[in-house]
Formats: sequence, C-alpha cells, structure tokens
Amino acid sequence: MISSLIFRNKTEDFIKIYAISLIAFSLSFYTPFLTSPLVLISTVYLLDSGHVYTTMLEVYADPEELRKPYVWYVTLGSFILNAGVLFFFGKYFFYYIFYFTVFHNMRQGLGVTFLHKKGEAMGATFYKMSYYFLTLMPFLLFHLRPRLAMNRLSEAIIRPFELSPYFSWEQLARFYQWGLNSYLLGIVIIFSFLIYKKYFRGLITMIFFFGVYVFAFLLSKNEFQSYILLIFSHAIPYFFLMQKRIVKTHSLKVVKKYAGFLLITFFILGGSIDYFQNEIAGLFSEVDLLIRALLATPLIAHFIFDAIIWKRGNDRFQAFLDPSINY
Repeated sequence: MISSLIFRNKTEDFIKIYAISLIAFSLSFYTPFLTSPLVLISTVYLLDSGHVYTTMLEVYADPEELRKPYVWYVTLGSFILNAGVLFFFGKYFFYYIFYFTVFHNMRQGLGVTFLHKKGEAMGATFYKMSYYFLTLMPFLLFHLRPRLAMNRLSEAIIRPFELSPYFSWEQLARFYQWGLNSYLLGIVIIFSFLIYKKYFRGLITMIFFFGVYVFAFLLSKNEFQSYILLIFSHAIPYFFLMQKRIVKTHSLKVVKKYAGFLLITFFILGGSIDYFQNEIAGLFSEVDLLIRALLATPLIAHFIFDAIIWKRGNDRFQAFLDPSINY
C-alpha cells in the first residue's frame, strides 16, 4: 500500500505541516507575542515575503530548469500582467495581489491535502469540491463582516473589496446569516459523507486547513492574529516541501547539500527586498509604475510557478513523490 506520508514518518509530518503553525497560533493569544516587533518582522517579511523567493532556487538556480521556456514565459508574463494592472486598474492593484494571494494559499492547502491522500484514488473529486467549499465559503462570508482590527499592522493586509458602499449593514448581516446557515449545513453533509464512505486519507489535513480558514475569516477579530495563522500554515510547510524537493530533484549537488541554508538565505533576501521596497522604488521614481511592476514580479511568478511545478504531470514532482529517491 502506498504511504500517505509526505516526509519520513508521522512525527516529522506532524511537526512540519501542523505543529509549528499551531504553536505560533497558540502564542498569538499571548499579548507580548502578538505585539512583539520581532514577530511582526518575522511574519510579514521573512515568512510572507521571504518564502516567495525560495521558488527561485528551484527555477532560476537550476541550469536544467533555466533552459526550459516556461521559466521565461512566466517571468516576463508576470511583469507584463503587473504593469497592465497598474496602468489600467491602478487603484485596484491591492485587490489584484490580495485575491491572487488568497487563492494561492488555498491551492497549497489542497495540494498538501492530496499529498496525504495519495494511494487512495476513491473520492478525489468529492474531496476537491469539499475542500473548496470548506475554505472558500469562510473567505466569501468574510466580505460581509466588519473590517478586522489592524493591531500591529500599519496598513490593512487582509482587506477584501468593500461592499458597504453598495449594501446597508443590515443587508450584509442578513446575507451573512443566510450564508453561514448554508455553510453549517454543508459542513454536516460533507463530513457525514466522508465518514460514511470511509474516505479518511487526507481528512486530518483538510480539517486543519478548514480550521485555518474558519478562524482567520469568521472567528478572528484581530487582523494580525488571522495573518499569523494564514502565513505560518502556508510558509512553514512550503519551506519543508521545497527543501525535500530540492534535495531530491535539483541538478546541482552543492544546492542539494546546502538546501536548507540556501532556502533560509532566500527567505532573508526576499524579506529584505520587501522591507526596503519603498526606498528601492524611490530611487527610480521616474519609472515608478515599471519598478512597482518589477518588484511584484517575484510574487506573481511564484504563484504561477507553483501551479506548474507541483502539478501531477511535472517530472520533478513525480521524482518528489518517488520513495526510492532518498533525501
């Protein structure tokens, strides 16, 4: 029987996929942790911005990948897309980044769920539909809630498109209650069916990401607390998944050997660039739009690259799954 583990054993899977995120989430209820400048910098810059740049180690730092046309199509396409959105829809650029980011975050959770479901083909379509319902509905209902308290963030990061100019708060509250009732009914139906059919592989992982989205978008009243949960549950597993992938598939032995160190270096590089992005843009104020498009290119390219390199048909992803290749 094919193992449903991602890493070497259950303990390693638990620590790398769930435990670190759950510890950070638990600490976020402790005021000194939530208000710590170090936590703020680590979450916003090192984890959120930094993990984006680790994809470069896979696609740009590997001569075999660098020769593939898709790398340059995605890179140039991301820059052109950013520039186009900035030029034609500049005031909506934040929402373009925000919704792209949430969808990417959601997709990674689905991918991890299916990694834990491997070896059980039955129920795959229902799992996928259920996962999207369980994670997408909280995010949609989030649009009907009042904005979260920002806490340590100097500007809103988790900010959906405002509906209050178009609907009264009474109407939004009514829509929210209808949606919430439908969501609760859907939860009961989904988990009853999964238990009845005994589709247990990947179930714990799906419940984990379901919990992340329910708390972050429905239960939390503090934006930074939601942000910590969303980022830790995304960036920490991504680091370990990329480390395993690079060790198993990268064409350069030196990169394989120092994969962990190099990934941390890219975390720091990406975080530093994001931290100083206003200063960097200020040096080229004459071409502000192009610089902003360029600075956002690693982020959008990261989203698109991940949609390619973690696909079932990708040869390196198959090597990642191959238990006969040591790491």
